[in-house]
Amino acid sequence: MRAAAVVVGLALRDMRSRWRVMAALGVMVALTVGMVVLLDGFVNSTEVRFRHAQSALVVQQQGTVGEFAGSRIPASVGEMLRAEGYDPVAEVHAVAGTSGADAVMIAGVEPDRYRQLDPYRLVSGRHLRAGETQRTAIVGTLLADRRGLRPGDVLRLRGRDFAIVGVFELGIYLDDAAIVPIGDAQTLLGWGSDVSVYVVPEGGALADGTLLDGGLAVATRGDIALVGEWAPMIALLVASVRLLALGAVAVLVIALWRLAWLHRIDLGVLRLLGFGRRVVAAFLGVQAAVLVATAAFLGGAGAVFIAPYLARTSLAVATMPVVDGTVLWRAAAVGAAVLAAAVATSVLAVQRRSVGDLIHRDD
Repeated sequence: MRAAAVVVGLALRDMRSRWRVMAALGVMVALTVGMVVLLDGFVNSTEVRFRHAQSALVVQQQGTVGEFAGSRIPASVGEMLRAEGYDPVAEVHAVAGTSGADAVMIAGVEPDRYRQLDPYRLVSGRHLRAGETQRTAIVGTLLADRRGLRPGDVLRLRGRDFAIVGVFELGIYLDDAAIVPIGDAQTLLGWGSDVSVYVVPEGGALADGTLLDGGLAVATRGDIALVGEWAPMIALLVASVRLLALGAVAVLVIALWRLAWLHRIDLGVLRLLGFGRRVVAAFLGVQAAVLVATAAFLGGAGAVFIAPYLARTSLAVATMPVVDGTVLWRAAAVGAAVLAAAVATSVLAVQRRSVGDLIHRDD
């Protein structure tokens, strides 16, 4: 126990004496872990925000992404679904705006049934109410933050003012949307009684992928088809994360191997004083553990802090890294791999040498 304490003290003292080298290595590890976390966060955001499949189906216009925009079907479809024994819930989804900068995603819903479909968290204000005489809306947290909106403010959509009565958070792409009563959405778009989708429960004659007469298709609710179009970019990000992690392991292994070789005389002296091979391994392990753990924590914390500032809005939807527990656990695994590889390489660099080779100087 005493020998271990001595070795830990020597390792930490040596790190202080070589603080410039340690700081340089630490910055490299922190930046690498931070980049891994951010890139993995971008990949994770597509899974979290656009893939939240539910035990429900949507009937929409074939070839469109009805839960985002593009689908428009007549009210007669709802009558057909009722004749089949379903109790469909109508929704309207569209994007309003004259340019990408002022585009707003609109979701028209039935106020008395929507909360059962998407049980959002009300951040402030109140829920929508059926039968209100004025135009009202609740807005997602991302849209509220981007526009500086809060309950009591007015949101202008297609030249019409909507009173904001609440701010909600759902954790998916709808956090960028303004949700309004379906009648107001239909009037705003000039659709009459047309809707974007009908939501029905799973089971019965309909299933994901079913094609219906009139150019209609059935899809799983919440599994947004836009993700498929982003597959090449997502694959590139995944490859970048993996290559960056492998590069970090390789560079740090080489750096710590060189650091261990610079310590060879010190380690040889420890061996001459009677310390065993395990003590030498502990000396190198303590330095690598302190360096990697500290740098990885700082890199991960920095990524968590920076992630919200990397949000970019395109087609009325903000994209940003979503750094959650899954991403941080994967980053911890990368850090553990770096640590294991670095310690193993450093130990091998000196353990296979005799004491004489360790204390021999060529200069």
